[in-house]
Amino acid sequence: MTAPPQGVEADQIEFTAGRIRFYRAGSSGPAIVLLHGGGPDNALLSWRHAIGVLGADHRVFAPDLPGQGGSMPWRGSANQRTFEEVLRWLLDAWRVPEAILIGLSMGGSIAAGFTLRNPRRVRGLVLVDSTGLQHKMPHQFLTYAMLRSGFAGPLAAKLLRLNRSFTRTLLTRGFFTGGQPVPDLESIVDEALAETGARGSIFADWHADAVARKAMRINHLPHLGQIQCPVMVIHGERDAIVPVSASRDAAGAIPGSSLRVIPDAGHWPNREKPTEFNALLREFVNARS
Repeated sequence: MTAPPQGVEADQIEFTAGRIRFYRAGSSGPAIVLLHGGGPDNALLSWRHAIGVLGADHRVFAPDLPGQGGSMPWRGSANQRTFEEVLRWLLDAWRVPEAILIGLSMGGSIAAGFTLRNPRRVRGLVLVDSTGLQHKMPHQFLTYAMLRSGFAGPLAAKLLRLNRSFTRTLLTRGFFTGGQPVPDLESIVDEALAETGARGSIFADWHADAVARKAMRINHLPHLGQIQCPVMVIHGERDAIVPVSASRDAAGAIPGSSLRVIPDAGHWPNREKPTEFNALLREFVNARS
């Protein structure tokens, strides 16, 4: 377990299907829930530089989603609907009637789906380089074939564990832009390797559930016009995993939403450009206080 930043506490809640580990910061103010991505990710990997900043004047919760981080083992499938149900259980356990949801990548899909089904529990929504908002992803069939094979995810995880240099290159060129130094890159490599080693795959159950042969099974885009709460959509300009056009389409579909594109950032602007990213989050959440 990677140590949380100063002022951030770790805790856990036991559910029938397994435990959920979560991190919290701040003791007063409106509640914020931070939802990380799939693949080699967990709460601290995504939100290490954000949770303390937001905790200065908010109550902040950042769970490890089922089957990732400290929320392992998890009995049963950890798919979109499971994530939404777990989020509802967590809000009840934390005694949070409504919260601002901030979701990165897969976490954005969870946040969007939860907002559509539980609008009264969402005070505001931030979607960051979000999946689940497009009809078709780049390399749709190739991704589908890899997921269906059953061995691509574990094989890739094994290769990452055997070759740290390969892991560094994959993160630099896949999750970041590859063109500029990334703050604490070696720590990110350590955390990603630990997560991949513990899970034994680079894919989450969500991916197998979401990706079909020709189109996405999970696609919130046609329903985004129903969202009534304030929304900010953030995207790294040079994201190689989710094209910025997906966020433009999403922002255009949500009434009154704003789109912020971070220049020279990839799929993880939260770790590549934490200062600029956190400033956008503070701008949004402080306007909701």
